[in-house]
Amino acid sequence: MKTLSGTLKKSYFQLICLFSIVLLLSLSITGKYLINSSKQYLRNAMGFLKFEILEEVNSKSMEIFTGDLVNRLFKVENPALDDLEITIKYKDLVYTENTNKRLLDAAVEDKVKNVHWYDYMVLKNELINKDGEIYTVILVKNLKEEKDFFFDMIYIFLSGLSICILISVFAFTRLLKKIKKQLSLLENINSNITLENLKVIKPTNYFKEFDNILDSYEDMLLRLDTQNKKQIEFVHNSSHELKTPLFIIGGYIDMIKRWGKKNPEIFNEALISIEDETKSMNLLIEKLLFIAKESEIKSEKNEVELSEIILGCISSLKHQYPKSNINFTPEYAIIKSDEGLIKLLIKNILENSIKYGKNNPIDISIINNDEQKQAILTIKDYGIGMTSEELHHIYDRFFRANKSRSKEIHGHGLGMSIVKRILTLLNLDIKISSTPNIGTTVQIFFNL
Repeated sequence: MKTLSGTLKKSYFQLICLFSIVLLLSLSITGKYLINSSKQYLRNAMGFLKFEILEEVNSKSMEIFTGDLVNRLFKVENPALDDLEITIKYKDLVYTENTNKRLLDAAVEDKVKNVHWYDYMVLKNELINKDGEIYTVILVKNLKEEKDFFFDMIYIFLSGLSICILISVFAFTRLLKKIKKQLSLLENINSNITLENLKVIKPTNYFKEFDNILDSYEDMLLRLDTQNKKQIEFVHNSSHELKTPLFIIGGYIDMIKRWGKKNPEIFNEALISIEDETKSMNLLIEKLLFIAKESEIKSEKNEVELSEIILGCISSLKHQYPKSNINFTPEYAIIKSDEGLIKLLIKNILENSIKYGKNNPIDISIINNDEQKQAILTIKDYGIGMTSEELHHIYDRFFRANKSRSKEIHGHGLGMSIVKRILTLLNLDIKISSTPNIGTTVQIFFNL
């Protein structure tokens, strides 16, 4: 696994290499420019001499060799020739400003050639005057100034690079020490941190990012603590809910052992109670499993008819609650959702309405809102209702409204918690209104 310091060092060396490459490219471009400028300089000078010899040199050609026509005429008209050494050959006559034979012999016809690693540049041309006479002209340029300038650039670039490297190494080393110190501090904090001492040992950091890390760590611990407390509460409550029916079943088993064989009424009563408690436990376990596997549930949206689902839920609950009185007039409504989750959603809400409805009628209706493209399902009971405080906690696990009467109402307090999770999975909206001793109205909004 890579370390932060190692990664930073690697990035630093890559940056230095990149900077060096840029400097080398800059020097290369500068050198290329100086060479091309010198070549063009020679060609321009040769073009000027070609014109002058063609127009000016005729029967007085001897003046080039005897009267120094180069200085009196050519260089006066074109001062750029002062930087060049000129050699002119005509038959056996020679005018030359450079006596280096090897340098002159290195010249190639109509081609600029460098000599001695760009110490000199030479250009040779045969020029013909208007009388048809041939003159061989060799131009020599001393590149000392250009080379001096180029090497000065190298020294400047290298000096600048060295200074930058030294400064950056110092700054990088100092930064790395600060980062390592902060990381070591974080490690120490991590070893000793708790929710109680987090704010006490939280240090002042060099970098805001480390403060953000500690803040995020604090938020994470608080979330984990909250979730842990909820989990512990959930385990305690579920254990309590399971222990109660088990205790009841155990009591009835003792009754059967003592008196059940001799008294058929006690035996039948015990069997019926054991059966009821077993069904209650089975329902509780199903709800607990749904909550535990919530993250693994994937909804499959298909076109389903809402009234058919409601009628199925009513029929199922009639067997469990034969005294319930549910009024429903089917209204055709096709929704696109998960049929299984919709059944579980409606069944839990309807079961709550039955439990808390005090055996009063329950009204169910469906309204198709074509403008909003919604089907609105309304389930209304006329039971004990809830206060605003109780309504606020309706989705909490194991919460039951009107706790003073909770023993009279069988349930586990998980129905609305499951409802909340299904609403989130299916992305549905819900509206609940309730008034104590008047009743509760639940509205669910399905997209058509």
